Amino acid sequence: MLTRFVSSWRAFFRDPILPFGVVSFFLLIALSIVPAKDRFSEWRRYQQQYLRLIHNRGDAVALQRHFQGGIRQIWLPELAVADRCQTCHAGLAEASLVHAGTQPFRGHPVIPHRLDEFGCVICHRGQGAATTVAEAHYSPLAPEEPLLPARYLEASCGQCHHVALPGTPKLNEGRDLLARYGCLRCHTVRLPDGSRMTATDNPQPLNHIAAKTTREWIYAWLQSPSAYSASATMPDYQMSEEDARDISAFLIADSEPLPGSPLPTPTTSKSAPDIAAGAKLYRESFCASCHAIRDAAGNLAGGDPGPQLSPTLSQEPGPELTRIGSKVKPAWLQAWFEDPRTYNSHTLMPRYRWTPQQLKILSAYVASRTDLELLAHVHLEPATAQQIANGKALVIEYGCAACHEIRGISRPEAYAPELSRVGSKPFAQLVFIAGMEKTLPAYLNGKIRHPQAFGPGLRMPQYNFTSGQADALTTALLSLTDRSFTLPSRLQIPAQPGTTYQPAGHAGKLMAELNCLACHRINGRGGDMAPDLSSEGSAVQHNWLDAFLKNPYTLRPTLIQHMPNFNLSGAERAELTGYFMTVYQNPDIDRDAMPITGYSPSLVEQGRQLFYSKYACQSCHVVNRQQDKASIGPALNGIGSRLNAEWIYRWLKNPQALRPGTIDPNQNVSDADASALTAFLMAQKDSGVREAKQ
Repeated sequence: MLTRFVSSWRAFFRDPILPFGVVSFFLLIALSIVPAKDRFSEWRRYQQQYLRLIHNRGDAVALQRHFQGGIRQIWLPELAVADRCQTCHAGLAEASLVHAGTQPFRGHPVIPHRLDEFGCVICHRGQGAATTVAEAHYSPLAPEEPLLPARYLEASCGQCHHVALPGTPKLNEGRDLLARYGCLRCHTVRLPDGSRMTATDNPQPLNHIAAKTTREWIYAWLQSPSAYSASATMPDYQMSEEDARDISAFLIADSEPLPGSPLPTPTTSKSAPDIAAGAKLYRESFCASCHAIRDAAGNLAGGDPGPQLSPTLSQEPGPELTRIGSKVKPAWLQAWFEDPRTYNSHTLMPRYRWTPQQLKILSAYVASRTDLELLAHVHLEPATAQQIANGKALVIEYGCAACHEIRGISRPEAYAPELSRVGSKPFAQLVFIAGMEKTLPAYLNGKIRHPQAFGPGLRMPQYNFTSGQADALTTALLSLTDRSFTLPSRLQIPAQPGTTYQPAGHAGKLMAELNCLACHRINGRGGDMAPDLSSEGSAVQHNWLDAFLKNPYTLRPTLIQHMPNFNLSGAERAELTGYFMTVYQNPDIDRDAMPITGYSPSLVEQGRQLFYSKYACQSCHVVNRQQDKASIGPALNGIGSRLNAEWIYRWLKNPQALRPGTIDPNQNVSDADASALTAFLMAQKDSGVREAKQ
């Protein structure tokens, strides 16, 4: 065999021309593979299809002139991005192809960024340097950077923008849920500017829990928070009966009496409290602005209006009160209504200054909201020392002190993984369950919806998020990427920093007692449930503000959220009115620059015609209650007794300059039209003040 091979080898190489020719032939074939592969490449086929698509269009000449064949690349060295997406997406920059039905040739919708400055992968992710669909959209060599599913696309906006944007409702909601559902009390989220995302929920302290409720209720609550309140933000830890028994035993045993005077003993009288009168007081105090009650049909009425688009995300509302009578003790409830800060110094609920009789009837009405079935089958034996000790160990194990203040237990540090860069979590660190798509978005969404499916020993509890909420949370988490920390500073839009503003003097103490900043924003601090008061002294008239504080009324009758009556004395109203009119002014507005009265009838009539015809203001606002039917904007009847003329004039000229984010459009009103409209609106007198006095 070897002899035959050697003889063949010698025969083949006897003539040098023959081996040279054979080797050259195979080399030529090898060299032809590259141009042949390029000639029949996927991207070239897409470009040929694009040219055929535009050939018979009316704008074919312009589209062909714009077309550039070959591989097209956007190189962004500052962002370390090489983007070749437009090689296949040839019509991406063509506005006339936005509605084209064929991909990848559809034009990109209008966005606030230029394609040549940001490319595609900054937003859509994927492999920008690839030139095949498989490698660009999902490369097995880099599985942690697949193309981002369309429903999570807003996550990429969050890499640069750390503030709420009008065009990113899902991202805004996801960030809001992270803050409101306690996620940030276990997980740390650091932002590129060095700050941290902070929680906006308000977990109750448990130091005095025995004064508030019973061990039986705690047991039932730990077993299933949603059984007591479907809107509960506390997750379900799926505790065993033994764990719930021991934790409830510890919390009651560890509870200490409230400081100061003891809780009042409910008075006994021959006649029962007037529940109907309590319900009337509940409505008049606008408790439904923060608290919801579920009706017989199972629908929630009142309470949380949902995430608000504002410089700060919406505040956590008050708890649902559907079954509150099965939870709290009557004495505690009455003491809470008298002064909420006695029990919880961080509560958002203000002190209403109700009379003893009002406290009695309101407590009776709220306590009547019960569910006899809730605790009907809860029967606990007296706690043993062993159960109490085991309960304390379980409280530490479950991390309860991450949210709640508990006597003798410190807040756990690094209780859960940091999420600052979870949107770039390496693929090798992901553990997928059976049947799950092997992508980071699918992993995050599955972990949010069914955390226990990833392992029975995991600490994360079960939340009752809807599919929409889970998508919103996934979007927020996908925005937390490595890239967000490496972007140049010119592209970073940091979150608006909070301020430590606090009203000063006697008025400041009164505002703290009323907790004005829970609803109103002043000088960059506060809530977003009610109007910003930073320029209130420039906007409103002194007499109207005093009358309004005496008896608040709503300017938007269709809203649930109304300002309650705090039963202020005349001296207190004068203190607050004087403080607002003096301190909260816009330095660019002279409120006395235009008169409150004295406008000519002809100018008022001209303004009326402009109001109803040219600018169609009645589409959103009511001036004449019998004639106008709008309910979107504030009612303007009586506005001449409420606002200053100069404020109205400036508002008509540019609403956004006075209240950034207002939905009132800038209609580019001329000076003459603004003066006429101001005259008409200032002629709408008295009704607002009369309603306030009544």
